[in-house]
Amino acid sequence: MNRFTKRVVLLLMAAAILLTGMSLAVDGTVNASALIVRSETSTESERLGKVYNGETIDVTGKVGEWYIINYNGETAYVFSEYVDMGDVQVQASMGTITGSTVRVRSAPGTDSEIVGRLIDGTMVNILSIEDGWYQIKFVDLVGYVHPDYLSVDGLVFTYLETKEDGSTTVSYTTEEVTQVAPTTIGGQIIEYAYQFLGTPYVYGGETPEEGFDCSGFVQYVYGQFGYDLNRTSEDQYDNGTFVPYDELQVGDLVFFSRSGKAIGHVGIYVGDGYFIHATSPGDVVRVTALSTDYYTARYVGARRIA
Repeated sequence: MNRFTKRVVLLLMAAAILLTGMSLAVDGTVNASALIVRSETSTESERLGKVYNGETIDVTGKVGEWYIINYNGETAYVFSEYVDMGDVQVQASMGTITGSTVRVRSAPGTDSEIVGRLIDGTMVNILSIEDGWYQIKFVDLVGYVHPDYLSVDGLVFTYLETKEDGSTTVSYTTEEVTQVAPTTIGGQIIEYAYQFLGTPYVYGGETPEEGFDCSGFVQYVYGQFGYDLNRTSEDQYDNGTFVPYDELQVGDLVFFSRSGKAIGHVGIYVGDGYFIHATSPGDVVRVTALSTDYYTARYVGARRIA
C-alpha cells in the first residue's frame, strides 16, 4: 500500500482489555528527553518508569490528554504532548453507563458526594482514570464512576493521508463504531432531561433559557419527543395512564401534593427510586429520592405517558 492510499485502523477494545494491558496498539515515538510513565492519568500517580527520546512505545488508546500505553506488559499512561504519532490521530475514549441508575461522585470512592446519576445506556466522555475510577463527563456533569458500571467503547485510530497535491485528508473508517443508546423511549427522555440538571427554578418557566417550574420542565422535555402534555401538574395528572407505585418505569411521571393542593408538583422517574424535577423557588433541576420523608408523605401517584 503506497502512501497516497487511504488507510484506517479500527481497534475495538473492551473495558477488560483496557484495564489489563492486553491490547492492540499503534506505534508512537517519544519526543521528550525523558517521559515519565505513570499508573494513572495524574501527575500525582505512581511512577512506573521512564521512556526516552526516540523510543518507540505501544499506544493503545487515549483518555483525556493522556495516551494509554502497553508498558512491560501492563497498562500505563504518558502525557500525549510528548509522543509523536506521525499521521495517526488517536481519539479519546467513550464509555457507556451499565446500570439502571448509576451514581456519579465528586471524587473516587464510595464515601464521596453524589453529584449526579446516569441511566443505563448513557454515552459519556472518559476524562481520566484515578484510583481505579473513571472520571467522566456528560453534558455539564463531571464526576467519577466505578468501573463496574462503565463499559469502555471502541477506540479509533485514524490515519491521515497526504495526497499527491500535498493536501491532507482524513480517511473513512472501514467499520462503524456503534454507540449504544437507551433502548426505551423512557430512557431516551431521561437522558435528554439530564442535560438540564442545575437549570434554575423559575415560576411559570417553560424553557431552558428562562428556567423551569416543575410542570414546565416536564412539558418541555416530553414536548421534544412529540408529546403534547397539559401545562400544570394538576392537569398533567389527566395525561397518560395510571401506574401503581411498584410498577414504576423510567420516564413515568410522579405526582405530589403541595401548598394545600391535591396535586401541586410533578417530576419524571429515572429509576432506582429517584426522579428528576424542577424543585422549588431558589433551587434548580435536580435528582431526588422518592424515599425522602418529604416526598414519601406527599406522593399521590404516577402516570405513564410513553
